[in-house]
Amino acid sequence: MASTIPNLIRTVLNPRYRSNWIPKRSLLLRPLPSIHSNMVTRSSSRLASQPSGEEPTPEIQASKESLVVVKSARKRKVEKSTKEETKEPEEKVGKSKPATVKKDEDEVAEQPKSKKTKRSPSSSSPSSDSPSAPTGNDTLAPAEFPKNGQVPETLSYEKRPEGVIRISAWNITSLKSAEPKGLFTYIQAEDADVLVLSETKVNDVPKHPKLSQYPYQYWGIGSQKGYAGLAILSKVKPLKSIIGLPNLKGYDSKGRIVTLEFPNSFLIGTYAVNAGEGLKTMDNKIAWNKALAEHLNECDKKKPVIWCGDLNVVLDERDLSQASKKWNKSPGYTQIECDAHRRLLEGKETGGDPFVDIWRHKHPDAVGHYTFYGWRGGCRGKGIGWRLDTFILSERIKDSALECEIRHEVYGASDHVPIFCDIRGPL
Repeated sequence: MASTIPNLIRTVLNPRYRSNWIPKRSLLLRPLPSIHSNMVTRSSSRLASQPSGEEPTPEIQASKESLVVVKSARKRKVEKSTKEETKEPEEKVGKSKPATVKKDEDEVAEQPKSKKTKRSPSSSSPSSDSPSAPTGNDTLAPAEFPKNGQVPETLSYEKRPEGVIRISAWNITSLKSAEPKGLFTYIQAEDADVLVLSETKVNDVPKHPKLSQYPYQYWGIGSQKGYAGLAILSKVKPLKSIIGLPNLKGYDSKGRIVTLEFPNSFLIGTYAVNAGEGLKTMDNKIAWNKALAEHLNECDKKKPVIWCGDLNVVLDERDLSQASKKWNKSPGYTQIECDAHRRLLEGKETGGDPFVDIWRHKHPDAVGHYTFYGWRGGCRGKGIGWRLDTFILSERIKDSALECEIRHEVYGASDHVPIFCDIRGPL
């Protein structure tokens, strides 16, 4: 009987012999399960009793193969059953999630600029003792703000009063790429006395005819080609210039900061170090923050400071969209960076005098006023941005700042928009 069962199985499974001895399909279907069951049980017993180290007989080898077939069929049946049980809940989650997200975005976009949109408790960020931590009141740029993707063909601005110095700061992403996209349309319309350009990405000092109205030009160019870059172009002659951050060791900061000394003040333009994707260069940012605070304090001891440019940090959730999603994840909005920036402003980092963010000082309740909208994902049209560019003054001259505004309409030459400040002169 032991040799009959494997022979029978091989005969049943061989299509050449099925039609010779099984007249009807129903006969094959009824006896086969019991035969397989008995075969599996007996074959398992025989396999267990097979002495180790011996070659299996043809009958045992056939039993092994049949046993594998049966087990594989059972496994596929269990996997199929499990998949069918979990399929329906997955489809429900996939359908409901986009509808929820779309609703939240629509509600935020419709809010007036003086209001904030509340997030549900389940989506709020973990609590933090930092004053910069999000509270769950995430926002977007006001719906009535410009959504253009190109610089307007014509721009016109009011002239500043006599005796007032206008300083404009703009991250242009690249001088070469910004030029054909409306860079000089803005520069000529603004006609600032001092122009601070960050992220110029030039490798040599450019001699551009459309910048000839600025006889005093100071270009900070780092050693890495096509990277960073900071320039201050002035109609007013400074007493002295410093390229780079003097007390930052082990880091090439020439393309990050330029300091000009005037008779009554220091003007400092920066393209601040970024903490990097995944915060992988946070150590560089920490070293930069410490050295910058020391430099600002040293200058402030001598004369009042006017500091402007791309700071690559925000103060709190009012200065970026979707703050709850970005806290301690996105460079520029981490507790390390925000707390260091706050200490610098308060004078606690070095024990010196405090500084004031002039734009925030003049717009204490403004929310969603951004200077940066990333190219990716259509951030400009969706109102997703950051207020990374600003003017910061020594507290004792804050009243000298007459006006400080963001040029929201000047977008397209760069993924940043310019910001200007009118200061009672002379510098």
